[in-house]
Amino acid sequence: MKHYQFVGIGLLGIILTSGCAGKAERIDLKVPVVSGADEKVVAVSSATVEIQPFEDNRTDRSHLGTRLHLWGGESHFSLPSGTLGDATAQAFADYLKRKGWNATVAKGNGAVGADMTITGKLVDVGVDAKSSIGQTTLNAKSRMVVQVKNHADGSQVREDLTSTGTDQVFWFDPEDAQELLNELYNKNFEKFVTDTKLDGKILKLR
Repeated sequence: MKHYQFVGIGLLGIILTSGCAGKAERIDLKVPVVSGADEKVVAVSSATVEIQPFEDNRTDRSHLGTRLHLWGGESHFSLPSGTLGDATAQAFADYLKRKGWNATVAKGNGAVGADMTITGKLVDVGVDAKSSIGQTTLNAKSRMVVQVKNHADGSQVREDLTSTGTDQVFWFDPEDAQELLNELYNKNFEKFVTDTKLDGKILKLR
């Protein structure tokens, strides 16, 4: 009996320690981690695509979400450096390049002679985590509005991209939040590619 009591006390100590550790700290998240960088890319079009840094229209732009600890206190998810608008534009360009698009992020005055320009607005992006005894529940959302201007004929394409996701884990790890955010970003980018098509130098809705 004493053995089980000691085991119970030990487990309680671990839970207490994990629940209280890291209060008020910043937890870095990248947006998103690039995957498939070594994959062979087949060009789908010669059209050049310039992506402008996204406008950050979130209600709270100070962080990317909050982790509520088991015994009180909170930590915030944040970018390690830079802005969410710049990071999103780069992530979008990386994704499109892996799909065979000739996409670049605008630098300075932008790419002279680009066939189309992509601009975007971040409406709601972030991850929230709440720890309780024996589990942590994560909820994430990613909503962005993307607009494409075709320079050949002046036409425009607009897409509202929204994804949500949840996850439950026993022990919280920042990688759980990172993976969930990556998943939602990639779902949004995938929807954009699925809903549109390149017709020569012009992007159209399917």
